[in-house]
Amino acid sequence: MRFIHCVLAEWALVAPRFTRTRLGISLLALGATLVWLGSRGLDPVTVALLAGSLGAILGAAGVAGSDNERRALATALSHPTTALAIATGRWVALTGPAALLVIVCTATVAWRPGIVTAGIVAAGAVGSCALTFVIPLGNATALGLFLLMALAGAVAPERLVAMADPGFVRVAAASVLELGPALWHYRDIATGDVGALAHALAWTGLGVLIARAFIARRRSSIR
Repeated sequence: MRFIHCVLAEWALVAPRFTRTRLGISLLALGATLVWLGSRGLDPVTVALLAGSLGAILGAAGVAGSDNERRALATALSHPTTALAIATGRWVALTGPAALLVIVCTATVAWRPGIVTAGIVAAGAVGSCALTFVIPLGNATALGLFLLMALAGAVAPERLVAMADPGFVRVAAASVLELGPALWHYRDIATGDVGALAHALAWTGLGVLIARAFIARRRSSIR
């Protein structure tokens, strides 16, 4: 019961973050941009995946990466809670708004349950991954991850490696896209691909566990 209480306590802070930080306006701007791109021909699956993944990265920056949130983490660790509860709560807090953004964007562009599922699952996986970078390193890493997902996340790694002179940067990016929670993996969730779903769920769980380890390390340093 204490675990659930701690998770819900993190979720309860979502509304204040919307109104008192830039998270709300950032998600609104992202949603408006994706709806506009959808009206200009961007396919609905890509719109949903970008809404979920980019919304989750913005959420991770908002709930874990800012200076205020990093100070709030130190305060939370002084209470009787666990690192896993805090990590799970922050994942829920960032995934919820991203999932809502997926639903709104998909309803505006082209509503299909499979597409909505793909976008929400992508939000969970990418958001979990973002937590593992934002908690120890701050919002600078969120910006890098945002740009990677926005510019190359939907590109299959084979397309980068197949270039005549891919170079180190492209090969490194292809490796990240192959192993990480990249959007090209998750397009097939919309059509019921179990392997893509398993990949996303594995990253979701792994990211929360890694975030939990960083939070536990922060607690030990405070003590």
